Amino acid sequence: MKKIINALAVSSMLLLLAACSYTGKAQNVMTAGDLLDKSQKAMETSLKSVQSHIVYDETEVTVFDGDLENPERAGVKFDMNTVAFLDPVKVHTETKVTPRGTAPWNMDVYRVDDRVFVTDNKNNKWDELSSGSIAEVFGTLVSGVNPIVDLSKFKEFEDDFILQPIDYGYALKLSLDRNQLKQFKEIFPDIGSSQEGFDMVDRLDIVITFNNRTLYVTGFTMSSYIKTYKDSNSYRSQQKLNATYSYFNDAENFELPKEVKDPTSK
Repeated sequence: MKKIINALAVSSMLLLLAACSYTGKAQNVMTAGDLLDKSQKAMETSLKSVQSHIVYDETEVTVFDGDLENPERAGVKFDMNTVAFLDPVKVHTETKVTPRGTAPWNMDVYRVDDRVFVTDNKNNKWDELSSGSIAEVFGTLVSGVNPIVDLSKFKEFEDDFILQPIDYGYALKLSLDRNQLKQFKEIFPDIGSSQEGFDMVDRLDIVITFNNRTLYVTGFTMSSYIKTYKDSNSYRSQQKLNATYSYFNDAENFELPKEVKDPTSK
């Protein structure tokens, strides 16, 4: 009998240890919210410079009064290369702008602290943006990922992200439906059509990738296809954004033009 009791005691102890071990492992599992917080903190505290390549492409097709044979098409593509120093802020973005149906042109944007200066090869003159944000030129979607991704904008979707391990890091994947579009549009007003109406979301997918050692964001992609109906008109908006980040704390330095160093010389 004593042997049986001892055996039962040992078995109970082993089960208890196994349960404690399992609980400890469960408590150590990283969530999407944890990753967003840790990455944001890592980039704020230790990321001093970065280079990025961003391609943003949007197209909108408008059908008036159900006239499917004569749709109106509009759109623009930005191909952007950015070198950024974050403390203090000094950012240079070279952009090829390709509007639908017209010839492309090149644009240079410099940001120094909270001031933004713009020039292009069409007008060859410098302007300072009154807003102090590149969203004035490129929109809220691009400004949210340039020069780095502002992860705070995605915190309210942390419970909707799917966290997956990938080679050398992690990926957060997010697919939003019509009910979540309104919430997303409050953060990024440029998503979907500029017209207000009844929205149908065929696709709104986002993927953010992270380095597993530094937790810096290494990539961001967004793909959307949204239809909007207003009165007897329909608007089909397609938007694609692909951003890659590299040369962390090893970006190539650059000189500011005299028009940026001394704005009175413009």
